[in-house]
Amino acid sequence: MLLEGARTTGAVYLAGYAVECMLKALLLANVARGLRNKLLKEFHGRRAHDIEWLGNLCRRHVGVAVPLEISRHLARLATWSTDLRYHTGALRKQDADRFLASVRSVTTWADGRM
Repeated sequence: MLLEGARTTGAVYLAGYAVECMLKALLLANVARGLRNKLLKEFHGRRAHDIEWLGNLCRRHVGVAVPLEISRHLARLATWSTDLRYHTGALRKQDADRFLASVRSVTTWADGRM
């Protein structure tokens, strides 16, 4: 809805946040209790919103290979930041469309592993 209403920045911000939450859920659903408790303690501050860091944790701890295509999408999504919530201008529609396509690919992949 946001994208259709030309609210590209809001669409990208919320979609990036959805990927952050999905990667955290994927991690927490697939690790042993001891590691889960350790990870939960690390999910605070700026780093906890870092898609690249979360993607690396998934690669290390989830126990399934991350396909090359998904790695490419994660690289695009790593540009996301919570600072977008303070951005007053609109992102280019083309950039938002590409970002959201990567979000769909990553969340579909992650959802199939939970």
